[in-house]
Amino acid sequence: MDKRATYNITYGLYLLTARENERDNGCIINTAIQVANEPTRISVSVIKNNFTCDMIANTGMFNVSAITSAATFDLFRHFGMQSGRDVDKFKEMNLTAMKSRYVNAPSIEESPVNIECKVTEIKELGSHHMFIAKVLCVDMD
Repeated sequence: MDKRATYNITYGLYLLTARENERDNGCIINTAIQVANEPTRISVSVIKNNFTCDMIANTGMFNVSAITSAATFDLFRHFGMQSGRDVDKFKEMNLTAMKSRYVNAPSIEESPVNIECKVTEIKELGSHHMFIAKVLCVDMD
């Protein structure tokens, strides 16, 4: 298969965040979709080697914030081009972070939508884990 074929599938960009043992972390993902509406479920796919993936697997909770076209490259560089194993991403990032209500992970105020989720299922997908989750709360502008 020519892997370039998948480059034609459209995606959004999201900041996926988690909190474990008083430590916040986040990463950039491009796969967050609604997979059911009764009950409401979404799925996110995360690279297995990612620190955020480990945190979600351990806690069963995450927050996903939609990123708008107004986002600067600094956001992508900070959350997508370094590991949370090596740097405290929220300590060093200058953005408006607020704690979510149920998950207690950071969400970004600049996002038009923040979705707090509890994992109900984990699917092994080779390089990624897919987390299927119940939506606990949605904050929208």
